[in-house]
Amino acid sequence: MTPSPGQPSRRALLAGAACAGLATAARAAPSGFGPLGKPSWSADSLQATAAAKGLLYGCEVPFHRFDATPAYRQAVARECGILVCGTEMKMEEVLPAPGRTDFARGDAILRFARANGQRMRGHTLVWHAALPPWVAPLLGRASPVQAEDFMRRWIETVAGHYRGQIVAWDVVNEILGNEADPDRGGGLRDSPWLAAMGPGYVDRAFRILHETDPAAAGTWNEDAVEQGAPWMEAKRTKVLRQLEAMRSRGVPIRRFGLQSHLTSTMPIDQGQLRRFLHEIGQMGLGIAVTELDIDDRAFPSDVPTRDRMVADFARRYLDVVLAEPALLDVLTWDIYDPDTWLNDHVYRKRPDGLPQRALPLDAQFRRKPLWHAMQACFRAAPDHTAAREKLRRG
Repeated sequence: MTPSPGQPSRRALLAGAACAGLATAARAAPSGFGPLGKPSWSADSLQATAAAKGLLYGCEVPFHRFDATPAYRQAVARECGILVCGTEMKMEEVLPAPGRTDFARGDAILRFARANGQRMRGHTLVWHAALPPWVAPLLGRASPVQAEDFMRRWIETVAGHYRGQIVAWDVVNEILGNEADPDRGGGLRDSPWLAAMGPGYVDRAFRILHETDPAAAGTWNEDAVEQGAPWMEAKRTKVLRQLEAMRSRGVPIRRFGLQSHLTSTMPIDQGQLRRFLHEIGQMGLGIAVTELDIDDRAFPSDVPTRDRMVADFARRYLDVVLAEPALLDVLTWDIYDPDTWLNDHVYRKRPDGLPQRALPLDAQFRRKPLWHAMQACFRAAPDHTAAREKLRRG
């Protein structure tokens, strides 16, 4: 069939997804990552403490730090039982140009994880951001059928490459709008995927991932659903409605991810949060805290005071989420203060210009009050190991 003027041909869409032959080959079981090694985490680590309650602790690993700093790799091996890449498995890095794929950095982090007995999450398959510059125009010209074909080739390429190595994929990321975003129906955020395929793109992404790697737990990862603002409570209601509808349609979703970029400028309503998590758990879904950090810009400049307030804030949050039997994983967004994204975000910088102290380890890789608060919360949490193991098995 000849495409209409201005519409990409099927050949162009397949080439943009690294071509059909590569996507098919990628579905074969990958090699070269090695067997799962002996765990490297220490007996007093966050991972060891979490594991006693059937939980995994881990962090996001930025390749620039991982590649350049041995002390960073040692800290990650010592503390973590699960890792996730920040950008190294996103489309902007894996598919930088039509017909060209690059898995080198993601592969390196995965090999490290396996050598140290660590599991690996995949982040992220379908997102409105982190697209190579050529993709949004391509989707803008595509028919719904062509856009779905592009999505399929992309997911088959990346998830197929890592098939059998990833315990859970963030299939969709940040699909709901926030307070200032226009409502596109059901609360879905405006995105190239929504424009090209309609709201059904979410279901399709989960089904394609399940076909490509059935063992990987398909996860909806969402931001801004954790704290006590009225607009977040409204967003939680939308999440629950979406999840109920997806389950009724038989969508193969197994987990919900709370990013947990907590901000000191908003309260934590423990009652609202507890009810939200309980309702997700009652649907038979697992829950993961996927990107935890504490934006400390409302706290004083004095470091001991600030560290104590950060630790107390995290404790109020973790006391609730760790009590939920459906909670499976807790990951911080990195582990090392100097790398936090908060220092580079225009709306997140502290008014006094000081760097944020958002993560468990300081600039010398020392364990901070936040680390100790997290360990204490893991120790005090109820033991839901049996329920968590059942959810992990799917």
